[in-house]
Amino acid sequence: MLHEWPLITFTLLMQLAIGTFLMVMVMRTVLENKMDITFTSKGLLFVGPVTAIALLASLFHLGEPLGAYRSLLNISTSWLSREILFSGLFFVLWAVTFYLVKKGKDIKWIGWFTVIIGVAAVISMAGIYATSIKPAWADMNTFVAFLGTTIVFGALGVAVLSIKPLLEMKNDAALKVLKMIGYASLVAIVIQLVYVPVYVAGLANGVTAAKQSAELLSTTYAWPSMLHWVLTILGGTLFIYMITRMKGRLTQAVYAAFALVFVGELIGRLVFYATGISIIVG
Repeated sequence: MLHEWPLITFTLLMQLAIGTFLMVMVMRTVLENKMDITFTSKGLLFVGPVTAIALLASLFHLGEPLGAYRSLLNISTSWLSREILFSGLFFVLWAVTFYLVKKGKDIKWIGWFTVIIGVAAVISMAGIYATSIKPAWADMNTFVAFLGTTIVFGALGVAVLSIKPLLEMKNDAALKVLKMIGYASLVAIVIQLVYVPVYVAGLANGVTAAKQSAELLSTTYAWPSMLHWVLTILGGTLFIYMITRMKGRLTQAVYAAFALVFVGELIGRLVFYATGISIIVG
């Protein structure tokens, strides 16, 4: 499992960065004619370092990190090549976008183009695993999980980075958008949860390696899997509950919700890697 940590770090942090950028763009687009949107700059700034750390982590998994550029030669046939291209391009576009924001320029078009590139990076990430020789990964569940995590992370990420200034401004329109984003994260969690029985049933009725993965999910990793969902649901529900009531220690509650979801998704990703059994022995 230790050798998988660079990939765990890369996938989770890239999904956090891309999801946060997406939700920042949602807030900027909806609110640009209703209020001062400079409060979103903090969210944009956050995306860059997180992406940089994610990309750096990914290099540790490569046998020859400095030769990563050679993977781009197979972009027409390789999901890995696409992942490297779109992830790197996302970082470059983030830098351009952030520069334009600091200069006071409009970023709507380049911002949404960056979102498209980011989503392409997440799809490419999932594509690598979905075309592997491990049945537990070669399933629609990988796309559902990776895209779902991106949305959930993005919602909680932008909430953590913007809740303080929004409460100080007391702008109803902005808080309404934050609620909308929160509900989107809850929908993403529900979709993932609904697909779990379908996923496990498919593994249980699959080839030997698939059955072994299903057995691991129902025995060795049953409790970690349950903890993953309990923490994620708890975090998402806490966020929705507090942002709807608008009472109590809202800022602290948002921070706690993010922490719960992050730990939950980390456990879920560990289970994802641990239960991937290859159909080829040796």
